[in-house]
Amino acid sequence: MEAVEEACLAFAAGRTTAERQAAESVLHHFKQSPQAHADSIHLLTHSAVPMAQFHAVTTLCELSLLERVSVSQRKETIGFLLHHATSSSSMPSFVASALISTIAILIKRNWLQESPTDRTAILSHITQLASSSSNTPSNLVGIKLLLAFVTEMRGASDKKTRAMFQPVAFHTSCRQALEKDGLVQILALAVHLITHQPSPQALEHVYLLTVELLQWFEAPSDSTSILLAVDPRWKPYLVQASFVQAIFQAYTTHRSHGLWSHTIRQVLILLASVTGSIFDSPDHHVAYITWIFHGALFIFHHPLPSNVEREVIDMCQLTYRLVSNWSSLNDPALADPLVSEVARLSCLLLQSALQEADEDGGEVWQMEGLDVLMDAWSLLTAPFATAALPPPPTIQAASAQVVRLYLQVRLRLVCRSDDNDAEEDEDIELNVAKTLEEQLGLVASLARLNAPQNLSLCLSLLVETANERRTHTTKSLDDESFRHVLDKLHFVILFTGIVIADEYKGEKPAVPWSMEATLSVVEQLVHGVLTLLAEEIQAVQVAPQRESPYLSEQLLSTATRLHVTYFDIFPSKSADMVALYCQSATVYLTHWYMQPHVIQNVVELLLALPKTPAAVGLCMQSAQFQWLTHSILAVQGALLYIPSQRRGLMCEALVRIIVPDAPDQLAPFVSEWHRCLDMMTQSSTTTHSHIQVESILELYAGLARSSESRSFAAVEPLVLPWFPLLLRTLETFQSVPSIVPLVLKCACDFVEANLAYLSLDKAMDLYGHCDRLIGTFCVTNSVTQRSAISDDELQFEDMFMLLTLLSHLVAKDVIDFADDTANSAGVVADVVFSGLNQVIPLMTHDLLQYPKLSVQYFTLVSYLVDVYPDKVVRLNPSLLHQLLQSLVVGMRHTNTDIVRYSFQSVGELAACQLRQPTAASTGLLGQFIPVVLQMLVFEAAAAVVVDGAALALYSLFLVERPNIESIAHAFCAGMDSPLQDTMMHALGQLMHSLPPAQPQTAASVGHARKHRAHFKAQMYAFVAHVRGYVQIK
Repeated sequence: MEAVEEACLAFAAGRTTAERQAAESVLHHFKQSPQAHADSIHLLTHSAVPMAQFHAVTTLCELSLLERVSVSQRKETIGFLLHHATSSSSMPSFVASALISTIAILIKRNWLQESPTDRTAILSHITQLASSSSNTPSNLVGIKLLLAFVTEMRGASDKKTRAMFQPVAFHTSCRQALEKDGLVQILALAVHLITHQPSPQALEHVYLLTVELLQWFEAPSDSTSILLAVDPRWKPYLVQASFVQAIFQAYTTHRSHGLWSHTIRQVLILLASVTGSIFDSPDHHVAYITWIFHGALFIFHHPLPSNVEREVIDMCQLTYRLVSNWSSLNDPALADPLVSEVARLSCLLLQSALQEADEDGGEVWQMEGLDVLMDAWSLLTAPFATAALPPPPTIQAASAQVVRLYLQVRLRLVCRSDDNDAEEDEDIELNVAKTLEEQLGLVASLARLNAPQNLSLCLSLLVETANERRTHTTKSLDDESFRHVLDKLHFVILFTGIVIADEYKGEKPAVPWSMEATLSVVEQLVHGVLTLLAEEIQAVQVAPQRESPYLSEQLLSTATRLHVTYFDIFPSKSADMVALYCQSATVYLTHWYMQPHVIQNVVELLLALPKTPAAVGLCMQSAQFQWLTHSILAVQGALLYIPSQRRGLMCEALVRIIVPDAPDQLAPFVSEWHRCLDMMTQSSTTTHSHIQVESILELYAGLARSSESRSFAAVEPLVLPWFPLLLRTLETFQSVPSIVPLVLKCACDFVEANLAYLSLDKAMDLYGHCDRLIGTFCVTNSVTQRSAISDDELQFEDMFMLLTLLSHLVAKDVIDFADDTANSAGVVADVVFSGLNQVIPLMTHDLLQYPKLSVQYFTLVSYLVDVYPDKVVRLNPSLLHQLLQSLVVGMRHTNTDIVRYSFQSVGELAACQLRQPTAASTGLLGQFIPVVLQMLVFEAAAAVVVDGAALALYSLFLVERPNIESIAHAFCAGMDSPLQDTMMHALGQLMHSLPPAQPQTAASVGHARKHRAHFKAQMYAFVAHVRGYVQIK
C-alpha cells in the first residue's frame, strides 16, 4: 500500500519525467495484479492519501465493468462502495465525486440484467437515503447518487460507450427502462424535497437533479424545438402551483448566491418549456404559463445589481421559453402582457447597453440577451407577418421604441472597434457578419410592423450620417473619427436594405407588404442609397486610394437588394438606375480590380439584372454597357489587365444579360477566343502566352457557367465545340501548373451547368470528350511525373478538379436516360470507371490527408461501389489493391463521414463478392479484417467506427469464412499467450454468431437484417470483453 501511495503522490506532484514514468509503472502494475480488486478495497478503506483513494475507486470501476464480472459480483462492489460513501465523512470532494459516479455507473451496467423487483428495490434504497433527515451524510449521498444516476442514464455518447464497453443500443435500452419504471418516482422525490425546502447543503444538488430530470425530454439535437414534451405521468408532481411557488420562494431566499441562483433559474427556464399532453386542456396550459410568468415579473422589474448580467440573460431565456410555449397555443389572453414585458426587458437591456457603450472593450453583454429576446419577438410578431392581420397598437408602439433604442446602441457599438487598425481572420469576420445580419433580420421584421415611424427614422439617420461624412473636416482614412463615420454609414445602409428588401434572393422578390403604405418614404431611401453609390464611384474615380472599399461593398450589396425588389416599382428611375450600375461596374473594375469583395459584389449586382427583364433591355441600349462588354469579352479588350478569374466572373454576369436579348452578339467574341487559343496551342509558349491562355480559359468557364434552362439553346452551340481544343490545350500546356487545373475547371463548369440539358447524342459525345480529356491528364501526370512536383497545393487542385468532373459525370446517370435505347447508361459507367482507373494511381497517401479532397474522393468511391459494385471488384487487380488501400486510409480518417463512407464501401464490396465471387478480388478483402480488429481492440474507436465496422465485418467474415482461422492466427501471432488465447476464443464466439453457410437465396436475404443485428450485438460484446481484457492486462 505504501508503494502505491508514494506512486500516487509522485504522479500528482509532477516532478521529473522519469519519476512520473516510474510512478505510472507502479500504478499500472497495481491494476494488473490478480488481487487488484481486494487491494483496491483495502487501499480505499485504509489509506489517508487522497490520490491513492481516487486511484482505488477508478480501479474498482474499471475492474467491475469487465464482461467476465457477474451481476452478483458487481452488486457486492456497489454495496461496499455505497456503505463507504455513507459512513466516511472525511473524503476529499474529488474522491467522493468519483465514488458516487462509480456507484451510478455500476448500477447502470447491471440495470438491464436486474429483475423489475430488484430495480425497484435499488431505487427505493437510494430514495430512502435521499429523503432521510437533513444534514446527515446519508441524505446528501442519496441526493448526489440520484443526480449521478439520472445523469448517467439520460443519454449515450462516444465517451460513455468506450468507458463501459457497451453499444449505444445498451444505453438507449437503459434509458427506456428507467423512463418506463422509476423516473417518475425520482421526480416525485425531487418535487417533495423542493416543496419542503432542502437544507442549504443539499439545495444545489436537488435543483441540479431537477434540471437533469427535465432535460430528459429535450428534443433531439437536429430539432428546432426548445419545448419539452414531458411524460403525462409527471402531472401530479410538476403541474402544481405550490411547486412553482416553492421554487420562486427558494430563488428569493438564495438570490444573492451566484451558483445556487443560476441553478434555480435553469429549473425555471426548463419549467417554462414544459408542453404536451401533461396538460388537460389549453386553459390548464395557459394557467401553468401564467404561474411562471407572474412569478418572474418581480425578477424582470427588479434585477439584482450584484448579479445583473447573469440574471438578466437567464430571464431573457425564460421569457423566450414562455413566449415559445404561448405561441404553440396562440391564446390571446397573454398576448398583451407578454408583449409589454418583452418590450420592457428589451428596453432595459438596450438602455443599459447605451450606458456601457462608451467603455473600452468588446461587445457589451446586453446584446447576448437581446439576441434571445429577438427570437421571442419573432414569435410574438409572426401572426402579423402578412397583411391579413394588422399589428395591434401595443406591437406598433413596442416596435418604434425598441428599434430606436437598438439603432442607437448599434451606432455606438460600430465605433468601438476599428477594423482598419488590425486585420482579423477572414473566417471570423464572415461569422461575425453573418451573426450580425441574422440579428438585424429579426430587428428589421420588428421594424416593419411600424413602417411609417421606423422608415422615417432610417431616412433621418441615412441623411444625417451622409451629411456628417460630406462635411467632415479631414475625410481621411487615417482619421479615426472619419472611419467611425464610415462605419456608421455602412451600418445604416445595411439595416435600411434589410428593412425594405428582406427577401431579395428568390426568383421573384416581392415588396414587403408593410412597405406598400409608405412607398414615398421607401422611394426616398432608395434614392438616398443610390445617391451615395453615385458619390462613392465618383470619389473612387478621382482618388481611389482615399476611399474605403468597405463602404463600397455595402453600397453595392444594398443596391442589389433594392434593384431586384423595387426596380419595377419605380419605373421612372429605371434608366438612371441601370446607368448607375453600368458606371459602377466600369469604375470599380478600372480602379479597384484588385479588391476581391468589391468585384464580387459588382458581379452579384450584374447577375441580379436578368431578374428584371426591363433592366436587360436598358442595358443593351447603354453605350457604357456595350463598352464594358467589349472590354471584358474581347481578347485584347480595355480591361485585359484584370485578373483572369475576376474577368471570368464578369463574363458569366455579362453573358446572362446578353443572351435573353441579343445572343448573336456573343459569337464574334467566342470565335476570337477560339482562334487565339488555337494559335497559342500551335506556337511556342511564353510567359505572356500563358497569361493569355489563362484569361481565355476563365472567359470560357464563365460562358459555360452562364447556361441555364432559358439560355441553354443559345449557349450550347458556342461551348460544346470547344472540347477538342481543350484537349489540345491540355496536351500543349501540360507542364504549366496554372493552366492544367483551369482546363479541368472549364470541363467541370460546362458539365455541371449543361449536361442535364443535352440531348442523348450530344451527351454521349461529351462523355467521349471527357474520357479523352481525363486520359490525357492522367498520361501526362503519371505518379512518376507528379512526384517531381514539390507543391502539394498544385497536386491537390488538379486532383480535386478531376474528381469533381467525375462526380458531375456520374450525376447524369441519375438525372435522365429514361428514353435510353443505346445502352447509354452503360457508357456513363464505362467513362466514369475509365476515369477512376486512371485517378486511383494518382491518389497518394499525402493527397488523402487533404479533408476537402478526401471527402470528394470517398464520396465518389462510395457512390460507385454502391451503384456498380460488380464493376469495382472487376477492376485491374493492382488498381483494386490501391483502391482498397485508400479505403484503409479512409477508415482511420478523422472525418466521420469519410470513415462511414469507407466502411460502407468495404461492406458493399464484400457483399458483392459474396453474391458473385470473382477471382480478381479473392483474398484481397481479407486484408481488412486485421485492420478493423486492430482499430476495435487496441484503439479508442468512436461509436461511428464500431457501428460501421460491424456492418463491414459481417460481410467480410462471410466472404472469408474458410480463411478466418488463418487470418485470426496471423493477427494474434505477436501477442502473449494469455491474450492470444482470449482473442482466439472471443473470435471463435464471434464467428459462431454468423448464419450457417448457404446459397444466397431469397429466404436467406430475407433474414439478412436479423443476422446482421445479431452479429452487431455480438461484436459489441466481443469489443467490450477483449478491449477490457487488454486494458487490464
